[in-house]
Amino acid sequence: MAPHLVTYHDNPAADRRQLESLAIWADRFSPIVHIEGNDTLILDVTGCERLFRGERTLLQLVIDGLNDRGFTARGAISDTPGAAWALAHAHPDPVVVSEPGQTAADLAPLPVWSLQIDVQTTKSLALIGVVTVASLFHLPRSSLVSRFGENLLERIDQALGNMPEVPTPYRPQPTLTSRVQLGTATTQINVLTEAIHQALKRFCEKLSQQMAGVRQMFLTFYCPDVMTEQGTQTQTITLPIDLSQPTRSAKHLGSLLTATLDRLTLPAPTDSLVLWAKETDPIDDWQDELFNTDSSDARELGDLLDRLAVRLGPQTVVRSELLSDHQPERAFRYVSLVGENGTRHSSSLAKKRETSLSSSPTQGRGTSSSSRLTKGGKRGVERYTKTQTAQRPGTKQPENEVAPSGPRPLRLSPHPVEVAATAIVPDGPPIAFRLRGTQHTVAESVGPERIETGWWRGPYLKRDYYRVTTKNGQRFWLFRQRDTRRWFLHGWFD
Repeated sequence: MAPHLVTYHDNPAADRRQLESLAIWADRFSPIVHIEGNDTLILDVTGCERLFRGERTLLQLVIDGLNDRGFTARGAISDTPGAAWALAHAHPDPVVVSEPGQTAADLAPLPVWSLQIDVQTTKSLALIGVVTVASLFHLPRSSLVSRFGENLLERIDQALGNMPEVPTPYRPQPTLTSRVQLGTATTQINVLTEAIHQALKRFCEKLSQQMAGVRQMFLTFYCPDVMTEQGTQTQTITLPIDLSQPTRSAKHLGSLLTATLDRLTLPAPTDSLVLWAKETDPIDDWQDELFNTDSSDARELGDLLDRLAVRLGPQTVVRSELLSDHQPERAFRYVSLVGENGTRHSSSLAKKRETSLSSSPTQGRGTSSSSRLTKGGKRGVERYTKTQTAQRPGTKQPENEVAPSGPRPLRLSPHPVEVAATAIVPDGPPIAFRLRGTQHTVAESVGPERIETGWWRGPYLKRDYYRVTTKNGQRFWLFRQRDTRRWFLHGWFD
């Protein structure tokens, strides 16, 4: 229906890390940045507007900064965090600045759910005709408590500033940090490489003291002379390094960091860098073996995987994992070998195979990113700014409980190969087929194993599979498309 839509695999952990990185980035606008839910940032901007030539300029700077980072941003500034949340989510304008003391008037035309009221209460209010905040304000407070509970009144009072709502600042706590201050700002690779090795030496010493290793670390560069429309600012560039197994080997980590520098482009000379990690994993001390052992081979394999991941990207170094699924193209997925948890990916080859056998394109869901910002404060004393970053939609591979019936070949063709087959009856097993110019006579066949897919899987597949053995002893896996009656070779039995 919409072949141009793009789908992304759902990765909540990565979404959370990105939201946390945005919270760290937003620290330049306010010392208090609060993460709300899965897609929202709330900033206490009380007094901060004087540093940015007013609240509207401050809000626009945040919106533009989020746009530059690939997000579509909505924002609002209001007297309270609750009002800021409501205006950012429900106001028709993407950028809203509510004047001090005008909170009630600005909230009045918004829908009731914008006060972060639960779904059941919102439905109950709609049954009695209360769909806007203005109509809610006109109801007697005593009746609201008796009919809908105290939580509704609490949300109203917090939005209007009659009850405190204090955002909890997000404070990242890196487990380990190692900073190097350069004598002068530079972009020379040899200088940066030497500074990285100095930071890495202290970094690995701390790991050794803790008897720990890292599975993921970060390298951050500080560039103080980046020219923007607002003047010269300091910009940070952070590079993540994912590993397949915990390590504290300075030699191995140094090779990965050096390879990372090959694809680094700094917007301006850097005057300092920080090597840091969020988490560590306990590992015992180990030494090289006198002879080759499985443990040393495993370490060497892990080092190779890490180097490939740095050069090609962590999501490209994967292994296959079998799934319980009747459809052969869906019976496996790819699992990343590096990173914190190992991200699972459904096979792109599987999608290509389905498309090659169907006249309709593979279905997909769309993707979008958005951000919202808000403002708050009490009559000019406290002002809050809130930002919402929407999660990137994705699809999850469904898990099937039923295992496929009958043995499956260990070797599956990347694309089913069409063959010219002969059957005695139209729906019967093949008695002979020609593959790449060679005629094969079937001595024995088992089947059919009928496979049909549901409409929710995209192209509708209807196949009859046969396990055939030829007179010369070769075993093949053939199927006939029931709608077109064409024959294909899908795999080989060893």
